[in-house]
Amino acid sequence: MAPTKGKGNGKRKGKCKGKGKGNSKKTKCKATSDLYLPKEIISNILSCLPVKTLLRFRCVCKKWRKLISKPNFIASHFRHSSSLQQCGSFILIHTRHAESFAHVLSMYNPPESIVELDNPFPRFLPSMSIVGPVSGIVCLFQPPWGDVVTLWNPAMRRSRRVPLLENIPLMGGGYCWVSIGLAFDYEENDLLILRIFCLGPDATDPNPVELYSTKNLRWKKLKNELVCHIVSCTSIAIIKGVPYWLAFATDEFGSHRVLVRFDVGREVFAKLPMLGTRERTKQNFVVIENCLGMLTWEERDNSYVDVWVMDDEDGWSKKCKVGPLFGFDRIVGCLRNGDILAENEYGVLLYDPVTTSVKAKLSVDYAIKNSYVILDYLESLVQIEGMTFVKK
Repeated sequence: MAPTKGKGNGKRKGKCKGKGKGNSKKTKCKATSDLYLPKEIISNILSCLPVKTLLRFRCVCKKWRKLISKPNFIASHFRHSSSLQQCGSFILIHTRHAESFAHVLSMYNPPESIVELDNPFPRFLPSMSIVGPVSGIVCLFQPPWGDVVTLWNPAMRRSRRVPLLENIPLMGGGYCWVSIGLAFDYEENDLLILRIFCLGPDATDPNPVELYSTKNLRWKKLKNELVCHIVSCTSIAIIKGVPYWLAFATDEFGSHRVLVRFDVGREVFAKLPMLGTRERTKQNFVVIENCLGMLTWEERDNSYVDVWVMDDEDGWSKKCKVGPLFGFDRIVGCLRNGDILAENEYGVLLYDPVTTSVKAKLSVDYAIKNSYVILDYLESLVQIEGMTFVKK
């Protein structure tokens, strides 16, 4: 005789034992999240995922949302991002539109196509420069005076306008421009902004300097004793949270080029020797294996690029020669995997340093020639207090 289909005699759906329907669901959910995978393994798996995926996973449950927002997880995720992106880097691109002259920010994630990002910087301002990144944060500011400063996390699509001191030095009176740099204090876990009020080449007084702490959300004036003339509106490189500038210094032998480095722990500036090059030699400062590097070349149809690396003890040393490279006007950067980025009239070429072949051609629509600024970008979950979502 076939079994009677009655209450309690049919097959149970699910493998959980318990009294009542609600208890069965509760037990099944607990088994999925806790019994099958320990919390440490879940954390390790999540820390290897892209930021875009983690932002979606915050909606899975309250535990995951809380975990993804913890400082320890954010730091662990950034370390994983640094190691995973050694072979392929995100490339942050800043260009000017040929018709509207708008500042265009784009992201390239090989092998995907270039994606234009929502720009958090005020569109009505005529000038914008970019410096960074540090811990996934870049700084957008208005040159030449740095009177508008915005911190931005492109991966999180969040930004924050940084208020400035009211009693800033009088612009124009002996000052050439303001140079902006980012630094990171690992002991205090604090992202820093440096504003250097650059004096002219004949100045005999130190440059006034202001330092902004994103941990304390306030500016302070630094006591600077180094006399030099900084030549650009941004730092030339940031190595392990330490910014570097190119400058001119004068001594008994005359004026000569030097490097200026900011000591984060002591909050002082120091001079370093600069590599001597011929007058017609072009150069571009880059980051090579977490060291300050420099690419030098001469303008010709088939250029060889010399790769130099600076060591604190041994100074500058030549690492290798790459080339010949064809079909470019200027070098705009170098990725952490060694790929060299160079611009021509059609966009940016991505050269393999070993084979010297072109791996990819990057082009932003209607970009003005020689307007490309390239940043080797590492995405992160880092947020600064007061950051808000970037609107379209």
